[in-house]
Amino acid sequence: RAGLNEFKIPKVFEEDLLEFQQKAVLISAHHLNKRGGVIIGDVVGLGKSIIASAIAYNLRKKTIIIAPPHLVDQWEDYRYLFDFNAKVFSSGKIKETLKDDFNNEERLIIIDEAHKYRNEMTRDYGFLHQLCQGNKVVLLTATPFNNRPQDIFSMIKLFQIPSKSTIQTVDNLSYQFRDLIIEYKKIKKEKKENVIAEIEVSLRISALSDKIRDILSPIMIRRSR
Repeated sequence: RAGLNEFKIPKVFEEDLLEFQQKAVLISAHHLNKRGGVIIGDVVGLGKSIIASAIAYNLRKKTIIIAPPHLVDQWEDYRYLFDFNAKVFSSGKIKETLKDDFNNEERLIIIDEAHKYRNEMTRDYGFLHQLCQGNKVVLLTATPFNNRPQDIFSMIKLFQIPSKSTIQTVDNLSYQFRDLIIEYKKIKKEKKENVIAEIEVSLRISALSDKIRDILSPIMIRRSR
């Protein structure tokens, strides 16, 4: 499998792929090989899809891409331009991805707008979780921190086993996120009951976000303009 020093930039984008995007490909390779997954959380317009395509080009694994309906054609174009073996599925057809028989061969799963899959109680999340097990996973989202702690935890669980996390900054993801979720709910409750001022709400939410960023740092790539 491709390692950190073996990654190459596809010739078709050799001159167009910006330096920070090339670095993102290299860092993603490291996270995928070491932790099984990576969250690319760059803001809109920084080329998350291109970075993910370059990753797929290098890994040379059979790839499944889950994308919103309006982005399916774009991903079909990237699959052709980057010359990697992939099937593109609309977000409404996740169940169909489970029909393919790959004989236990490890695949690459790319999930565009991954923040939409934050509710573990939905059928789509269940199908997605089943699809991701035992495979390499790339999650793309421009809004990684605009969600509740439990939503972020749901995304991480697509490629991490909470009790056996390979994220070195935490001993047990479940315990870490349990405390964050309790704190978040407490803040929301006190805000609703007008127990705390708005400025204190902002400060405590900000502190909570910093803790989440610390946990995610070993598995996330995040750049702003």
